[in-house]
Amino acid sequence: MKIVKHMKKRAMGLMLCLCLLAGLVSGCSAPKEKPMGEADTWSVFLYLCGSNLETQMGAAGKNLDEILAADIPDNVNVVIQTGGAEKWRSHDIPNDSINRWLVKDGGLSLLESLPQANMGDQQTFAGFLSYGVENYPAEKMCVIVWDHGSGSIEGAANDENYGFDALTLAEMDGALETVSEQMTDRFELFGFDACLMANYETASTLKPYARYLLASEEIEPSGGWDYGVLFGAISADKSISGGALGKAVCDGYYAKCEAGGKEATATLSVLDLSKLEGVQKAFDAMAGNMKESAVEAKGIQSIAQSAKNSQKYGGTSGEEGYSNMIDLRHFAENAVDVDDSKELIDALDDAIVYKVNGAQKSKSGGLSFYYPSHVEEQQLSEYYANICPSESYREYLKSVYSNIPEEPVKFTDLGSEAEDGSFQIALDESSRNYILSVDFLLLEYSLGMNGDTPVMTGSWFGRDNDMFTSEDGLSFHSNFRGIWLALNGCKLYVTPVEDTEDYIIFTAPISLNGERTNLRFAFIWDDAYENGGYYKLLGAWNGIDPVTGMSDKEITELKPTDKITAYYPYQTLTLGADGLPEYSKVLEREQEVPQGEYVITEEPLEAGDYGYQFVVTDIFGNQHFSYSAWMLMTKTAEELKNNPLPDGEYAAVVDTIMESTDSIAEEN
Repeated sequence: MKIVKHMKKRAMGLMLCLCLLAGLVSGCSAPKEKPMGEADTWSVFLYLCGSNLETQMGAAGKNLDEILAADIPDNVNVVIQTGGAEKWRSHDIPNDSINRWLVKDGGLSLLESLPQANMGDQQTFAGFLSYGVENYPAEKMCVIVWDHGSGSIEGAANDENYGFDALTLAEMDGALETVSEQMTDRFELFGFDACLMANYETASTLKPYARYLLASEEIEPSGGWDYGVLFGAISADKSISGGALGKAVCDGYYAKCEAGGKEATATLSVLDLSKLEGVQKAFDAMAGNMKESAVEAKGIQSIAQSAKNSQKYGGTSGEEGYSNMIDLRHFAENAVDVDDSKELIDALDDAIVYKVNGAQKSKSGGLSFYYPSHVEEQQLSEYYANICPSESYREYLKSVYSNIPEEPVKFTDLGSEAEDGSFQIALDESSRNYILSVDFLLLEYSLGMNGDTPVMTGSWFGRDNDMFTSEDGLSFHSNFRGIWLALNGCKLYVTPVEDTEDYIIFTAPISLNGERTNLRFAFIWDDAYENGGYYKLLGAWNGIDPVTGMSDKEITELKPTDKITAYYPYQTLTLGADGLPEYSKVLEREQEVPQGEYVITEEPLEAGDYGYQFVVTDIFGNQHFSYSAWMLMTKTAEELKNNPLPDGEYAAVVDTIMESTDSIAEEN
């Protein structure tokens, strides 16, 4: 246990022996509280891993500009280590070495230059902190890790020169354990100017080494924090606490996001790590109850649904990648049937000193945690071995995700025509505990000729969940209203990636000014609007790198002059010489989106033939497909535009049902 390790380091032999004899090892560790410098002095240690954020955009250099322009008082030392980028764009920072700097008189004064090293390595991080603590001790010391962040599994600080290797939480723990040997105090504040690092696992790692954690649950724009505000707060109050400093940074960061029009998804929070013990106790209790609930009817499904309906951060789809980070407080709110969830909410509210969040992250509670909405065995193994801070939660995950049934979802009706002409399916009662979501996949059929050979083409539109569900939650039928989502009138290939009581977030593959990326937009539920809400563009996001696990830091706002191309997967079917069907490989069609002020609208589909298939996603992330229906339009696009259909009236009805459970969509 970490507490035992740190008790040993404090050389409190007699007390340790007494505690051991009394059987109270877990409660006898006293934190380090002896300041290492004179009163009202600060040292800020900035671990500036530039990575591709600096190489491509000069983002690290821009934050350096803010620091150098700040009025830094005499009681503050700012020590910076640079590295991790193939190219530094400003301040004459070398690309081929690790360099340490002191901010002095509005400039960077070189302290020492070291051979090239991996900023994503434990030893590099430990070396910098040891240097800072030894040479610039202060009453209050702050550590800031600047770069990409990818959550509790992948960590932060991805070195571009070393295959984007990152500091994992285990490496951070090892580095801080080494540095703590030469310290008589803890760091006052530990901050991540990086994405996705305000999570329970990170907080548990840092608890022995710092008083406050300052980080974001969600991705951060590359503009990052406002460093002028940070140093201005210390200048205004030389004895400011880490919590109060974190609050000032939160407000400054949100104002900076607002100025750039990027506040909708912004989050930043300050956690009092001295109160994390209460969170840990409540989390352990709730996790133990989750394990007990999982053996009951609908127990696993209820917990998985609580996670699915919780605020999510980072990637949440096959197109963008999966962060598997969800809001801990919102999860506890949703898990009302699990004992001790209310105690966890109270503990979190006590521990979160301050937070800011935009409208699209309204359920942000200040701290996320890892929940496997998409199961990856390697990721789970890593979490069990090196990251999970709770034995109770580890046992819950193992009990559920290491015992996956051979057939968690069973159909009693794989697809049939209902009396009203809609397409319907039904699931067996045994599936109830494993259903996470039910969507439908839609594609358009067209018939053409290749010489004398007829060719059928299927073009995919994506997926949605606009359907009717029975009261028992086991039967579903289509609600085909004959509309689809479009950008400036150009229909998109869309996938919903987050669905809460306040909004639904969608993603669609596009290219933006020649670069492949994902368009993100949201439907905001609002009764003031005729359709029950409105659509809002969030911007373009590159998602999560499938190799490095690195989460892209920037959501790019669309401008009317941007050139956007929409992509649609399609596949052709012809009859071979033997009379058997032959399918092409999956191809991709492009369509230029008309330029102008970009808006999302619901547009009527043209008269034609459409393929419709249900897909049931189980709690393990596996997908199960129904038969597919050939739907014939009964309304023209003009009729649908002039008279949109209400629920229960359909723009298409079933013509033919194809008895195959192969997926009709490329993404699956």
